[in-house]
Amino acid sequence: MKPITINDIAKLAGVSKSTVSRVLSNPSMVKKTTRDAVMKIVNENSFVPNHLAQGLAGVSTKTIGIIVDELYNSFFIEIVEGVDRILSNFDYSLQLYSSRWIEEKELHHVSSLISKQVDGILLAPINNEGETIDLLKHSNIPFVLVNCIPEDSSLNYVAFNNYRGGELVAEYINSLEKEQVVLITGYSHQTMDNRVEGFYSKVNYSDSVIRYNGIKTFEDGLEISNMLLARNHVGKKKTVLFITNDNVAIGVSHQLSHMGIKIPEQVAIIGFDDIKLASLCKIPLTTVSQSIKDIGKLAALDLLDLINGKAIDPPGHVLEPKLIVRESS
Repeated sequence: MKPITINDIAKLAGVSKSTVSRVLSNPSMVKKTTRDAVMKIVNENSFVPNHLAQGLAGVSTKTIGIIVDELYNSFFIEIVEGVDRILSNFDYSLQLYSSRWIEEKELHHVSSLISKQVDGILLAPINNEGETIDLLKHSNIPFVLVNCIPEDSSLNYVAFNNYRGGELVAEYINSLEKEQVVLITGYSHQTMDNRVEGFYSKVNYSDSVIRYNGIKTFEDGLEISNMLLARNHVGKKKTVLFITNDNVAIGVSHQLSHMGIKIPEQVAIIGFDDIKLASLCKIPLTTVSQSIKDIGKLAALDLLDLINGKAIDPPGHVLEPKLIVRESS
C-alpha cells in the first residue's frame, strides 16, 4: 500500500495542506475540532510527521526534545537536570514539554518534535505502550523512554526497580512500632503501581493497611492531613505513613508538624524518590532513593549513542533502590 501523504490527509480532513502542517508542528495554533480530525487520520494511517521535512534528512538540528508528565514535580525537573549535564557538553539545546498526564497532549508534543526534526527524543510516557510509542517507533528518530519499562523489550529505556523500592519500605515499616499503617498514593502509573505491589508483597498485616489514592501534589498533602487527624486519629494512634511521592510526603509532614503532631514520635513518615528537598525540609524525610539525576544522565548517554548509530545492548537499564532513613521516621 502506498504511504499516505500530507496532501491525502488534507483532502480526507477537508482542510488545507498548511493546516495539516500546523497541526503537526504547532498544534496550539489550530482549533481543537480541526486538530482532532487531522490527528485521527494521522493516527489511523500511521503517518510519520517528519515526512514534512525530508529535505532536512541527515542534517543535525542540535536539538533534543524532552517530554515529561509534570513540570511542577521536582522528580522530573531533576531528571532533566541530569540530562542537561550530559547534553550541554555536546552543544545540544533542549525543548522541554509537559504532557500533564494527558495522552492527547503527549501525542501532539511528540508529533511536533518529530516534524521539527529534532535529533532525538526523551519521553517519560504516560503508558508503557500505546499511540505515542508507536509513533516514535515509526519516526526513525532516536528515542529513549524514561521512568518506564516498555512492553516492547527491544526499545531503549532507563527505569527504576520500583517493586523492590516498595519492598524495602515494607520491610522497614515491619520493624517500626505502630498501631496503624496508612498508604497514600497518587496517579495510577506503572511506577506507582509497582511500588504499591512491592509494598503489599512484604508488609505485615497487609489487609489492615488504610489507603488513600489520588493524592498527587504538595498542596494535596497539606489537605489530606486534616483527614488523617479526623478519620484516622493519627494524633492518638501511633501511625506510620508510606507516601509514594516525596512532594506529597513533605506537604503532609509540614502540615502535621504545624498542627502539633510530633514526627516521628507520633507519626512516622516515609516518602519515595529522594528529591533534593527531602533532605533539606524542616524534618528531613525518610525516603527511597532512585538516583534521579543518574536516570537523566544514563538516558542522555544512551540517546547520544543512538544518534551516533551505536546499538545499546541490553537496550534497558533498571536502577536499584536504596532506603535513606532520616528524622521523619
